[in-house]
Amino acid sequence: MSMRTSPIALAFLALAVGAPGCGAPHAPVERALRLVALQDPPTLDPLISDNAQLTDIALLLHGYLLRTDARGAFLPDLATRVPTVANGGIGDGGRTIRYELARGVRWQDGAPFDASDVVFSFHAAMNPSNDVPDRSGFDDVTSVVAPNPAEVVVHLRRPYSPAVATFFTTGANDAYPILPAHLLAHARDLNTDSYNANAVGLGPYRLASWEHGSRIVLEADPHFRRGAPHIRRVEFEITPNASTALALWQTGALDLLPVRGFSGNRALLDGARRVPDAREYDSDHYQFDYVLFNVSRGPMRDPAVRAAIVRGVDGERIERDIRGELHRPGDGDRLPGQFAYDPAIRQAPYDPAGAARLLDGAGWRLHDGVRVKNGVTLSLDIVGPAGLTGAERFDVQLQAALAKLGIRSEIKSYQYNLLFLPAQEGGIFASGRFDLTLYGWQPGEDPDHSYLFRCDTRPPNGENYGRICDPAIDRAAATELAATDRATEAKADRAMLRELDANSDLLFLGFDREILFVRRDLDGVSPSVLGHHYWNVETWSWKG
Repeated sequence: MSMRTSPIALAFLALAVGAPGCGAPHAPVERALRLVALQDPPTLDPLISDNAQLTDIALLLHGYLLRTDARGAFLPDLATRVPTVANGGIGDGGRTIRYELARGVRWQDGAPFDASDVVFSFHAAMNPSNDVPDRSGFDDVTSVVAPNPAEVVVHLRRPYSPAVATFFTTGANDAYPILPAHLLAHARDLNTDSYNANAVGLGPYRLASWEHGSRIVLEADPHFRRGAPHIRRVEFEITPNASTALALWQTGALDLLPVRGFSGNRALLDGARRVPDAREYDSDHYQFDYVLFNVSRGPMRDPAVRAAIVRGVDGERIERDIRGELHRPGDGDRLPGQFAYDPAIRQAPYDPAGAARLLDGAGWRLHDGVRVKNGVTLSLDIVGPAGLTGAERFDVQLQAALAKLGIRSEIKSYQYNLLFLPAQEGGIFASGRFDLTLYGWQPGEDPDHSYLFRCDTRPPNGENYGRICDPAIDRAAATELAATDRATEAKADRAMLRELDANSDLLFLGFDREILFVRRDLDGVSPSVLGHHYWNVETWSWKG
C-alpha cells in the first residue's frame, strides 16, 4: 500500500469481448469528462486502502453486487436483485443470503465473470496477509459458496442487520468491489501486486493510463452490461490541494467540482461561484465531523482531560468561522430525519470555566499560563492532512483554543495517504501517533458505524483509531448488529452515543453541507446524499 509517486505509463487493456449492454450501444462523443482527485491514490484496489479519492474512482472502474442511487437506496449491480425476506433472498432467520448474478458479464480484459469471482473476493477480504482496512460484517460470515456460476450463497453465524449493506456494495461504509479471480487467485497477497497499478474491473470505464501524481485516464468499456457510457473518456486531474482544484475549475479545466465543508472554506466556495456557466446543487450531507481523541495515549487517557477539551473548545464557533454556509450545526452523529436521531441527546455545552475546574481537579495546575502536573507539562500532538486549507485552519484554531486552557500543542501535518496506511507501513492513525485530529465520517446506506468505537476494531483489526474500549459500547453495538427491527437498532445506537458523550470520547462538531458545481452542458448528474455522485456516470452526456 505504499504510495507510488514516479510517473509510469500503463499499457492500455485489450478490448473486452462480451455480451452487449442494455439496448443499442450509444455513440460516445469525443469530449472528455474532466474530474478532480485531491490526492494520488495509493492503489486502484479499494480492498486494501481506505482512501476517499479512490472511492470516487472505483465507482467508475469496479463492479459490486449492489450499488446505491441518489437517495442512497440499493439498486442491482452484478446481482440481479436486492435480497430481501420478501423475495426469498434472505432466509434462515437472517442467517442466509442468496444472490442471483447477471449472466454474460465479462471483465474489462474479456475474461468471463461468474460466482467464483465473488467467492474469491470474500476470501481475499478475509486473508490476514492483505491490508484490508476493516472486516466488519465479513467476519460474521461462515462461508460463501457458489452452487452454480450464476448464484452465490452467503451463510452467517448469526443474524447481522447490515449484512446486505456491507457485502460488496457501494453503500458499505468500506465499499469493497468484486476482484478478478483469474488475475489474482495465485497472488501471495494483494498489498504489492502489480494489479494495484493496472486494475481490471467490471465498471463502466477501464483504465487507460495513470501518470502518478498527475492524471488518471479512463476509457469507456463499449461492452458494459448496462450499455456503453455516453462519454468515451474520463480524466481525473490529481491536484495538490483544493485551491488548485478551484483554479482548474475557474479556467475551464474541470467539468464538476464538489465543495464540502470538510475540505472547503468560504474562499473556495466564493471562487467556484464566479464561474457563470455552471449549475449549483446545494444539500445537507450525512458526513459528521468531530475531533478524534486517542484515548490510549498520555494525558488523553484521563476522562477529565478529554471532558475539559470538550467543554473548553468552542467547536461551533470555529466551524462557523471556517466553513460558513458549508457547516450544519449539530452535536451528535445524526441529522434530523436520519435513522436514530434523538434531539434529547446533547453534548456538553461550551463552558471554559467548567473546563478549567476539571483540569484543576485532575491535578493539572496553571503555572505561567501552562498546565503542569507532577512536573510534567500538559502537551498534545494535533495531527492533520497537509495541503487542505480548511483542515489546517481548524488545527490552528484548535491549537489556540487549547492554549487558552493552558494546554500546549504541536501541529503535525502529513500527506493524506500516510495518515491511513497500516501501522507496519508507518500509518499515523493505525500506529496511534497522535493525540487529537480533525476527522469526518461519511456513513453508507446502512447507518451502523459502531466499528469506529468497538474494542474488537482497534488497529490492526479495524478503524477504531481513537482506541476506545468500553464494555457498554460493545454491548450496545452487539444489540444493534443482531437486531431484526429498526426500533431495537435505534435504541442501541443511541445508547452508544450517550456513552461516547458520558466519557468525552470525542468532540462532535456538526455536519458537512455540500455544494456540487456542474457545467451547464453536462447532462445526467444526480447528486447522491452519500456523496457517491458518479453512481450513474455511464448515463451522463454532453448537450448538443
